[in-house]
Amino acid sequence: MKYRIFTMSLTLVMLAVIPLIYMGKFDPIAFFDSGFSFGSSEFMKLKAKAPSNLTSAVTDQKVQVYKWRDENGVMQFSNTPPLDVNNAEQVLLDPNSNVIQAVKAPEKEEPKQMVKTTTTPSNPYSVKGMKKAIDDARNVENLMQQRHDQQQKALGNI
Repeated sequence: MKYRIFTMSLTLVMLAVIPLIYMGKFDPIAFFDSGFSFGSSEFMKLKAKAPSNLTSAVTDQKVQVYKWRDENGVMQFSNTPPLDVNNAEQVLLDPNSNVIQAVKAPEKEEPKQMVKTTTTPSNPYSVKGMKKAIDDARNVENLMQQRHDQQQKALGNI
């Protein structure tokens, strides 16, 4: 009986705390970290090192950034040119340009008059039905590959 009461109370506490965590009103990491680590946590150390003027990565203005690879081959981005690197590329990010071009909608055609036929629908489990399903899958695969190639081409400048 005591076990059942304990599990029910623990469940009620969890149901009360989880929405607070998701809404951002309660930070369990900071709560438990401040009580158990007699000093500052790793998160607080990283937060102290972060620039204080960094508010948001999203903007509606054009942004000029520099892009280069460091000695380990890692791609680096910064809003100021690096002092020790000569091969930094200047990139202008325009929020008003699309990364992926829009697809033109097909023009509406006038509906053709339907002619009644007495054909029976093909069985999807027949040989013809399976061939049609495989052909449809290949067409979808080709379409997805074309879309992927277009996205890679559009993102190649970044």
